[in-house]
Amino acid sequence: MASFVILNILIPWIFALCVYFFKKDIITNFLSFLLLPILAFLSFKIFYGNLPIYIHTSKFFDILMDIYDFGLLFFFLYVGIKHKNAYVTSLALLQITLLIIVLSILPSSSTANIYVDKLASFIYIIVALVGTPIIIYATKYMDYNEKNKHKFVAILLWFLGVMNFAVSVNNIEWFFALFETTTLASYALISFRKDKEAVNNGLLALWMNQIGGVAILIALMLMVKQNGYYYFTDILNHPKNVAIAALGFLSLSALVKGAQMPFQNWLLGAMVAPTPVSAILHSATMVKIAPYLILRIAPVIHNTLLAKLLIITTGFVFVSAAVIALTQDNFKRILAYSTISLLGLMMLTAAVGTPIAITASLILILFHAFAKGFLFIEAGILEKAFHVKYITQMKRLIEKAPLTMMFIFFGFLNMTFVPFGAFVGKWMMIEEASNFLTHGSYILLIVFVGAGSAFLSILYMKVLGISVRKAHGIENIKFIHLPKTFNFISFWYYLFLLSMAIFIAPLISNFIVSIAKHLTNYHINIYSSNLSLTINNSTLYFWQILGALIILTLIHILPYFVKFKADFVQPYNCGENHPKYLGTWDFECIKKYEPFLMAFSIALFIITVVLGGGLL
Repeated sequence: MASFVILNILIPWIFALCVYFFKKDIITNFLSFLLLPILAFLSFKIFYGNLPIYIHTSKFFDILMDIYDFGLLFFFLYVGIKHKNAYVTSLALLQITLLIIVLSILPSSSTANIYVDKLASFIYIIVALVGTPIIIYATKYMDYNEKNKHKFVAILLWFLGVMNFAVSVNNIEWFFALFETTTLASYALISFRKDKEAVNNGLLALWMNQIGGVAILIALMLMVKQNGYYYFTDILNHPKNVAIAALGFLSLSALVKGAQMPFQNWLLGAMVAPTPVSAILHSATMVKIAPYLILRIAPVIHNTLLAKLLIITTGFVFVSAAVIALTQDNFKRILAYSTISLLGLMMLTAAVGTPIAITASLILILFHAFAKGFLFIEAGILEKAFHVKYITQMKRLIEKAPLTMMFIFFGFLNMTFVPFGAFVGKWMMIEEASNFLTHGSYILLIVFVGAGSAFLSILYMKVLGISVRKAHGIENIKFIHLPKTFNFISFWYYLFLLSMAIFIAPLISNFIVSIAKHLTNYHINIYSSNLSLTINNSTLYFWQILGALIILTLIHILPYFVKFKADFVQPYNCGENHPKYLGTWDFECIKKYEPFLMAFSIALFIITVVLGGGLL
């Protein structure tokens, strides 16, 4: 089984090298399509294999990783000096110094450097089923007035291998190297177009994520100093011996990588890159390291002050990012803010740490990956095929791009309503938190989940409200031909999301619950019967699931057949029509409160690091 893990990491890199050096469209397209079944087979083979898998490596690989670490950090230093960026330069120097200290005190150990369990293989599946289709999509997207197609696709392929490697490592010093490799990838992808704005945003992503790298190195120093631990399995096997301050700094790195306020700007800056970058960052790679890391240490931080502060901090971000998203006009920025918001919810549920909460977090990760990859794919199609970037340009778009708008409707419904995973995950979390109402942080949790969900629902309905405006009936809708690659990927996500909703009961009880049991070592009272889902004493019956899907299907198809007419005739005006325009609330009034939300998020972040990390 270890050979499957190694192949899962190496094959994307081998394909990336072939695409980069051969520079032939036929090779690029073929390898991108071929990677999908290969990674899907490997990831499911590993998931249903004999887990966990421990892979021991020789001392030679430790030396290679140390050399790679320093090479990576010196490259960051070079980039900082080249672009005269004081933040990148200073943080690179600090990282080099801290790495030297860490390596000088790192004890020898016989623990396996690679550890693959249900959680790691779960991320493998997301990378395969969500990330690989984005690369297939990119092979066509880059044909639209974009340069260096083969280099771009090669970086994306390499990125998938990096992500698979990052969630496979047990050695936290190795994890630091992979964490910062994803930082390098984000810098390369965001600055890909090489114009001034792209380079500046790439540098912003670089130095902000370097802060997360610094936090991991400090965590390593604290762990090694207290008990010589620097493996995830050692932390999990000896939770009482681990320095809580070290776990606080590991959590800090997750907050940074998850673009939680006040670090959200690096992910928002990714909007200047080609749309496949946003799709792959938001759905399958990069930001999913954040909830992954909190889930990895969840059994250790459960019910600690650190966990409670993480609940408050990420819960505040869940609500605040959703509120700020209401003020945005750029479609991709709206999607980006909703990602930041939902990442907060994923980490909140992971920090709660109970078996039900862990299950809810995994559900949110899975459904968000598919839905957000789907929505960014459609955003790229709007940009390239219909030249639409802003929601104000989406008026009457349902007449010009009916199929694309249908997909966008369905993507938003997945993020909001029953029976989709986002709704089920929130429902599970509220029910779980209701069992702990004597704790202040859990009361706040219910408030955060309820308020954040409401604001996100308003956000999605705002976008849909603009796009369904039309003045005529169905006869005026014209289907514009789209490339087969675009249609293939759109239907891939659409059918997957639809299937996961129909079979959500066995998906959760047989697939998700097995991961949560593995992480918590507790029985979880969730099961399915006749496609109905029972969670503790609550049951979501299949007739309710099917009924909700039928209603939602009608909702996202109905706008094509309804005539929205806003004209009216005033008296004494010769029967002349006067157009009356329908719109949605612009929420401009909220903008003046953004600085206060940012200031409060900074305060919460500092409190979490200082108090949660046990530094006082």
